[in-house]
Amino acid sequence: MVETQNDSGARTKLLATFFVGEAMCALDASSVQEVIRVGAITPVRHAPPEVTGVMNLRGRIVTMLDLAMILGIGKGAPSRESRVFILEDRNEFVGVLVDRVGEVIEVEGSSGESLPLNVPPSQARFFQGVCRAGGQVIAVLNSGEVLNENRQ
Repeated sequence: MVETQNDSGARTKLLATFFVGEAMCALDASSVQEVIRVGAITPVRHAPPEVTGVMNLRGRIVTMLDLAMILGIGKGAPSRESRVFILEDRNEFVGVLVDRVGEVIEVEGSSGESLPLNVPPSQARFFQGVCRAGGQVIAVLNSGEVLNENRQ
């Protein structure tokens, strides 16, 4: 995670925010290679349910993951607002499908809080915690766990 210092000397980090359903989530902005529109996705037979398929990104094959399925929200339905966050994991590009993109925000490094106790353990492993910014609560994802879900 990239941390910087703001003018007052406090450590800050950049988060790329997005929505899965109505939930505002974020990833460490330094782990996001790019954000693209949803293109042609080729289904993969016998793939786990969270793998929506693969797509060609400038000659590289990208495995597409449905973040809503991984988080237990249900099957995602791509729309005009949907986007794909491209992440790199073990020298492989992986696309994470989200419902819509938010902003890149700067938060204080110490602003993170623990997850609420009502988050089931099966879902809690996908989150680093929550933080508050602009009057909203943002669930910060653990990209390592999200990307490893389809490799179990």
